[in-house]
Amino acid sequence: MDGVHWFNCGARVFSSLPYHRDVDAHSIDLREILRSDGLVARFGCPVDQGVPSFRIVCDAKDYDFPLLRSRTRTQVRRGLEVCRVDRIEFQQLQKLAMSLNADTLIRQGREVPSDLQNYWSRYYQQAALTQGAEAWAAFVGADLAAYLISFMIDDVANLLIVRSSSQHLECYPNNALLFQFLSTRLKDSDVRMVSYGYESIQSDLGSLDQFKLGMGFRKDPVGQRIEFAPWLSPFINRFTDAVTRRVLKSVGPSETVSKLQGMLDWYRDQPRLQSGRDSRRAA
Repeated sequence: MDGVHWFNCGARVFSSLPYHRDVDAHSIDLREILRSDGLVARFGCPVDQGVPSFRIVCDAKDYDFPLLRSRTRTQVRRGLEVCRVDRIEFQQLQKLAMSLNADTLIRQGREVPSDLQNYWSRYYQQAALTQGAEAWAAFVGADLAAYLISFMIDDVANLLIVRSSSQHLECYPNNALLFQFLSTRLKDSDVRMVSYGYESIQSDLGSLDQFKLGMGFRKDPVGQRIEFAPWLSPFINRFTDAVTRRVLKSVGPSETVSKLQGMLDWYRDQPRLQSGRDSRRAA
């Protein structure tokens, strides 16, 4: 669809890819994107079509220590002293990385799915077959301390996965890993930019964005937009909003609740599109 792909990023929420391409909210066909199993579409768009937001990107071809925040420089230096950073095969990740996936989810207050082992085994197997996919890892001794997965789309390296071991956090493996990856990839003439995705829809994950900015990434202004399935959007309005929020509050804090609250906030705050799209947006 005009060079944009849509993938199910979980809980029947579909997101656009690649992140560096804006989606014209006037032109999307929600029925085609969501089909029979999707509930929500989330995508980047021109600023005037969505909630003011940002992509997190790094396009400094001279990437080095001066671009880092002062505290981050110390952490990177300590990490590089202790950690060995190399590219790694996906087959190795399948053997070494399962515990890191769970550790990262737990530290972020997210749920560890019951099918974690099977999900990531399939992920690594498919990534190994995907052109433009690469994995990098930081080791402390023989232990895998952190890893990342990047996918090249056009001339942009997209960081989609970064995971680390709780056991070795004091060695700053994430800092060492990202610094070495950015230093190497941004020197490549075929790489215009490294993208770390959009601003999180979860308000409680702001510290992760600060970590990325400390590593030399910057905010690239963009709009973000939420659209609900055509059959569902008529039920989401100012009358049901208050009731829904009370229900979510009664459930208690969780990753799912935080994401739902973020979606409702953005849907409420985003600009109304011009008429003629009644099949895609509730009146």
